[in-house]
Amino acid sequence: MSEDLTKKLPTTDSDKLTSILTIVENLEIRLAALEQLKTRLASLEQKVEERLHDTRPIWQKVVTDIAEVRSEVHEIRTSQRDGLRRMSVFHDTLITMQADYRDIYDRVRGLEVNRNQQNSST
Repeated sequence: MSEDLTKKLPTTDSDKLTSILTIVENLEIRLAALEQLKTRLASLEQKVEERLHDTRPIWQKVVTDIAEVRSEVHEIRTSQRDGLRRMSVFHDTLITMQADYRDIYDRVRGLEVNRNQQNSST
C-alpha cells in the first residue's frame, strides 16, 4: 500500500494523455451503461406501479370477501351452537319422557298384576 502509484504512469506526456483519454472513454461507456440501466429500472418501476394499480381493487375485494366469510362463519358457529343446545334440551326432555313412560308402564303393569291376582283368588 505504501507503493507510489504515480511511478506506474507513462513517462511521456503523449502516453499520459492517451492513458487519460482511455480512462475517460471507459468511464463514458460505463456511464452510458448506467444510464441504460437507470432507464430500464424506471421502466420496471412504472410497470410495477401499473400492475399494483390494476391489482389493488382485486386485493381490496379479496379482503372484503374474507371479512364477509369470517362473519358468515361466525354466524354459522353461533347457529350450530344454538342448534346443539336445542338438541341437548330435546334429548333431556326425551329422557325424562321415557322415564315417565317407564314409570307409568310399571304402575299399569302392577295394577294389572294385582287385578289378575284378585280375579284369580275370587
